[in-house]
Amino acid sequence: CSAAMPNYTTLAATANNCQVLNVTQSPAVGATVSGAGDMTVTLTVEYTNYPNTSCTFTVTKVDNTPPSITCPAAQTLVLGANCTAVLPDYTSLAITSDNCGVQSVTQSPAIGSTVSGAGSMTVTLTVTDINGLTNSCDFTVNKVDQTPPSITCPDAQTLVLGANCTAALPDYTSLAITSDNCGVQS
Repeated sequence: CSAAMPNYTTLAATANNCQVLNVTQSPAVGATVSGAGDMTVTLTVEYTNYPNTSCTFTVTKVDNTPPSITCPAAQTLVLGANCTAVLPDYTSLAITSDNCGVQSVTQSPAIGSTVSGAGSMTVTLTVTDINGLTNSCDFTVNKVDQTPPSITCPDAQTLVLGANCTAALPDYTSLAITSDNCGVQS
């Protein structure tokens, strides 16, 4: 977030019937200046046999280098009993840098959002530098259901055997009572 001062002395318009000895600049040509924003530059003209004359003007220092951000590797989020979870703050896991300074890192979906359903989702982190420039990265959050389903078996069943003392076993699965926080597959 710094630059060398350019030479603005050639931009000075000098007019006098006396001889111009020198035009100087403050901050000096080549001096290192830092931080975005306005600064005042003073040009001073030295004349032979005449008092020095100065003028000032504003130079606006502009940061045009966006910040950098590296997202964390894929994260795992365990879903609760109702197949939801609150999205944690992943912003501290980002690696950020900027030539003038990082102001903030934000997350989308927002920190504290309720997410549901097992599977993968994308989270975006955005870094903003102190001059309003931004950059973003994405990473995966794997939502994992670790709550086992429940099953209640039917009451005792009676199976009547045929003449040769055998019977075909019927399908009892429809008699079972099942539930799961994220839905029963089969």
